[in-house]
Amino acid sequence: MVSRQKALSRELGERLRKLVLDKYSEMQEVTEVGDIKVAVALVDDDIEKLVLLVLEEAKQPLSWRDLKAIFGGIVGEDRLRRILGALKAKNEVAELSHTRFSLPEYVPLSEINRVKNPGIISKILELKKGETQ
Repeated sequence: MVSRQKALSRELGERLRKLVLDKYSEMQEVTEVGDIKVAVALVDDDIEKLVLLVLEEAKQPLSWRDLKAIFGGIVGEDRLRRILGALKAKNEVAELSHTRFSLPEYVPLSEINRVKNPGIISKILELKKGETQ
């Protein structure tokens, strides 16, 4: 059973990585200087959009390790950490124990006591209340 879960996780990770690479290519601005092509790095707002897109597509909490693998070669670890911190501060992303990240709507009620940024808990509860009505 464990190997099956890892295979599903790997498949999800590969699908999310492909999605990020495709969106990154669409968003990236490339200019030509003579015979040389220069790619301009994305601004933090664009990376935030990519992180939110990945968490939306995953529909489940993702570990730091997963996010690092998905964004590897696109965003450095320090920048990714900073962007996740900004999203947490804006209460757009919940950080759960074991360094996992999720959109509020995908935080399981059973894990609400494991949310590390308490400002988002009311948002999670409001979303869960709306689902049950």
